[in-house]
Amino acid sequence: MKEVYLVDTHALVWFMTENSRLPPKAKQILSQAETGGVEILISTIVLAELTYIIKRKNIPISIDEVLNRINKGSGFNIVPFDLEVFQILLTLPDTWEIHDRIIAATANYYKAILITKDGVLKNSNLLKVVWD
Repeated sequence: MKEVYLVDTHALVWFMTENSRLPPKAKQILSQAETGGVEILISTIVLAELTYIIKRKNIPISIDEVLNRINKGSGFNIVPFDLEVFQILLTLPDTWEIHDRIIAATANYYKAILITKDGVLKNSNLLKVVWD
């Protein structure tokens, strides 16, 4: 059975733009999704954040390029922010930022390992996280 991961926004944008801030371990996992070696889940909230970041921070890639690359990689799957995920979100600390709660709830729902640099999520002990 393939490992299942959920990618956060920074990890996805850094992977798509080949940014050196993405650590080798995270890059290796994300690269495996392009050939179907692992399953990488991408929450719709991550795509929404990515759209915002691309415009706001002049990231050198378009959302169309990101979506094309996701569609070409056999291991990438877009997952919704739906009622089941929302119900899990309600059980998470309300001190977390809302997008972090959505991403954490999504990882929990799909029993996925989260690829993130976010210190709050990494240190929460509520999720399995990979980064370095």
